[in-house]
Amino acid sequence: MIVCIVVAAACVGALVWMHAHQAKVDKALEDAVSPTPTAAPTSTPTAQPTPTQTSAPQESAAPEDTPEPTPEPTPAPEPVEIPIDFDYLKLTNRDIYSWICYSAFPTEQGYPVLSNAKQPDYYLQRDIYGNYSNAGSLYTQSNYNALDYSDPCTIIYGHDMMSGRMFGNMEYFTLALDLEDEESADNYFTIYTPEKALTYRIACAGVYSNKHPLYFYDFAVEEEFDEFFEEYYNYPYGNRNICESFRPQFGDKLVILLTCHKLNNQYRFLTIGVLTEEHPALPAEQS
Repeated sequence: MIVCIVVAAACVGALVWMHAHQAKVDKALEDAVSPTPTAAPTSTPTAQPTPTQTSAPQESAAPEDTPEPTPEPTPAPEPVEIPIDFDYLKLTNRDIYSWICYSAFPTEQGYPVLSNAKQPDYYLQRDIYGNYSNAGSLYTQSNYNALDYSDPCTIIYGHDMMSGRMFGNMEYFTLALDLEDEESADNYFTIYTPEKALTYRIACAGVYSNKHPLYFYDFAVEEEFDEFFEEYYNYPYGNRNICESFRPQFGDKLVILLTCHKLNNQYRFLTIGVLTEEHPALPAEQS
């Protein structure tokens, strides 16, 4: 009986400590966001004035060589305010380099994304302070992905937590989406870095094998890019949600949100987004 009481007390103490520690982490994340981040705005082209109707000029002989019209320059993306205090986050942990916001997350503010230069999977079971945590943190692997999302494919890893934290809601949420609806905010997620805001539209979500996509496929090679999606779209196990009108094309910049499959942790669940907008950050004095 004494042993049982001691074990029960230890379990209760561990749960209380974990709850208090998680509250500390959540408070740190809330302090980094002001105001609550939303998806980067879609830039609206400026309306062009309608030319005034005038009387038709007298016909004249057309010149032999008519010069080609000069193409209109592509407007530069509109700068946006980055609602994440990366200076504050760097004081917490210098491995925090970006931030992701998505409707599937139980926290309104989203989550930081980390990367450790020496140990690619360092944050698999560590929180944003580097302390042990079974929830881990969202992270990318430094041996595969740069910190500016310039790679053809970036993979963000996160645990499938029963509480819904991290990527715990990802499978249920994305399988229920109407991915053909390009107006739905739930079909987009946003990633912030100190320099820019990146908006991704989800093209597909579904179960895949546990093999490492970036190890087996070079997404910078068209044949391997196509080979991966041919295998992924036709994978024989598990459910998937595919937008037929928005299939990723070679040359697209991708982000894959990768977690375990809920019914069998020998498989993985992938949510694949395609970059649709990129906005530079407002200069510090304007933000």
